[in-house]
Amino acid sequence: MAPTDVVAIDGPSGAGKSTVARLLAQRLGFAFLDTGAMYRAITLHFLRHGCAPAMVAGESDRGEARMRAALATASLELAPGRIALDGVDVSADIRTRDVEAQVSAVAALPFVRAAMGDLQRQVARSGPVVAEGRDMGSVVFPSARWKVYLDAAPEERARRRCQDFARQGRQVSEADVLAEILQRDRLDSTRAAAPLVRSAGALYLDSTGLPTETVLGRLLAFVRGEADGA
Repeated sequence: MAPTDVVAIDGPSGAGKSTVARLLAQRLGFAFLDTGAMYRAITLHFLRHGCAPAMVAGESDRGEARMRAALATASLELAPGRIALDGVDVSADIRTRDVEAQVSAVAALPFVRAAMGDLQRQVARSGPVVAEGRDMGSVVFPSARWKVYLDAAPEERARRRCQDFARQGRQVSEADVLAEILQRDRLDSTRAAAPLVRSAGALYLDSTGLPTETVLGRLLAFVRGEADGA
């Protein structure tokens, strides 16, 4: 049976899902499931094994055999605020632009999504979770008690991402980040395997121009049944 004690938050890159989901989990006393970090960690694993999609595009099977073999050796460990790959904390390493450029292509691979979905459901069976990603409500947790689609204007998402990069000491053009976000939106929403969609019955919340605390308050009210989150 698919876990039901789940707050499933879906939405595009840069909409603020990770920040809000982490805070929501803290306020509710739920575990936080950062699925984006999981896909980034697998992307990093593929990069390190020389089999990320862009590296193997010219192979007869587009590198599927090599990626499947690499995936079988990957070991992910999730802990509050961190993720370990093969026993090593890679929480900072998964935020590089090399990973950013490849993660959508990796996340579009059906065999990767199947493996990650199994792991995500395994985590959720241990207790209530707040899970954020692209297909939490539509595929991984279709019976989730609470479903949310968190959105924001592309320009707002690019600005936020640049602020994140600046905090990491990286100076990146906002125009370049916006182009990457629009490309990722296109890839995420048109892929054959579990495309980004708003699940039926999901609360829609546009966070453009809203402080984090306002978004968090609306989600808390929604989960607690105090209001519809609007």
